[in-house]
Amino acid sequence: MQIHNNHSPSVLNRKEIQQFKKLLITSKLKETYTKFLYKTGIKSKLNFDIDVVKIPDSKLSHLALEEAKELCNPILLYHSYRTFFWSAGIALSEKLHYDKELLFVSSMLHDIGLTDSHNHICSQQCFANYGGSYANDFVKKNDTENKAAIIKTAIEMHLYPSVDKNKFGNEAYLLSKGAAMDVIGSHCFQVPTPFIKEVHKTYHRNGFKEDIIETMESLNHKENTRADILYKMGFASMASKNILDSEKFTS
Repeated sequence: MQIHNNHSPSVLNRKEIQQFKKLLITSKLKETYTKFLYKTGIKSKLNFDIDVVKIPDSKLSHLALEEAKELCNPILLYHSYRTFFWSAGIALSEKLHYDKELLFVSSMLHDIGLTDSHNHICSQQCFANYGGSYANDFVKKNDTENKAAIIKTAIEMHLYPSVDKNKFGNEAYLLSKGAAMDVIGSHCFQVPTPFIKEVHKTYHRNGFKEDIIETMESLNHKENTRADILYKMGFASMASKNILDSEKFTS
């Protein structure tokens, strides 16, 4: 899918809407095929535990975490943590290199546009684009412009079900997959069940399903933003059936 100006538009035009819908369908078909490869043993699932994934101990990571704790309610904060762990787990399963600091900061700040302090922007633009711009300013104030640009792109792109890692980078690719895994259960077959259960023990899912569905239903998302299109294409149904909320992964 071609994204102009190296980032995602906030409001999609008719052609972009059709491309986005097509991407949703083709990504689901590709995921189903990949799941079949794992189920039949053609692809092997790697075994690893939560200790393999380390939260980076850097100044920018600490500042981003402080910012997330200040702006996010506890449910959204834990979603942000889990998104990082799922993204990192998928990287391990696909043997992808990534920058831990960039992925962690992107994960912690990716839903700033849904927080109580900022969700009024949903009626004006896509919350992912707003979050990308917010994170860009935040990182530039505290670190380099290069890091800011990578994080901005990752957050802007995270609502896409498939991100071209060669064009947008591994961090954007992984954030998209990690966020989708936490919200609708996509790609969970790529990571070991014990790893998922360990993450849930530390960053529980209590109330998340209800909260994210209410967030998508109650906020006045501007028409033809990706959030608006996802909602109209059955987001609530997909989120309510998230396999990660089953006893297999939470008990």
